[in-house]
Amino acid sequence: MTSVTLGANLRHHYLFWVDYYLCSMFSKTFGHAIRATTFTAMHGINGAKVSLSDLSKQLEIPHHFLGKIMQDLVRNGILDSTKGPHGGFFANSSTMNTKLIDILKITDGVLLFEQCALGMKHCNAKRPCLLHHDFALCRDGMLKILAVKTIQELSNQTEDSQIFLI
Repeated sequence: MTSVTLGANLRHHYLFWVDYYLCSMFSKTFGHAIRATTFTAMHGINGAKVSLSDLSKQLEIPHHFLGKIMQDLVRNGILDSTKGPHGGFFANSSTMNTKLIDILKITDGVLLFEQCALGMKHCNAKRPCLLHHDFALCRDGMLKILAVKTIQELSNQTEDSQIFLI
């Protein structure tokens, strides 16, 4: 049996596809939900409310699409809202402690953490696909991050200009 090492070009191509899969593993809905929740947590406090129009404009997210996302976040207790001319969205007592995994469960579910990177039906630890072990490391690492990272942390880092919403 001959040991084969990946040439530089092939390794680069392989890493590109692993990165591509990981970068596209989350939906736009999840990204929009995290950004909207963070923005609302920062601006919808102390009695202030953030309107859907303001959120849509500030975050450059289509109004109708964002409205559905915000309804789901309110329905699941991540944010609160009031209706009417002076209504809007605002943070509640649990918003800042919300973990990103909780938002992912609302927007995407966690099925993506159980699926094969190559889409194979019978891929598992006993019968792994070509990328199973590599993807498992990335997936497990991402899951750990989402399970501990909170909206409070994102808000703090945004206020300190360490990360950006748009």
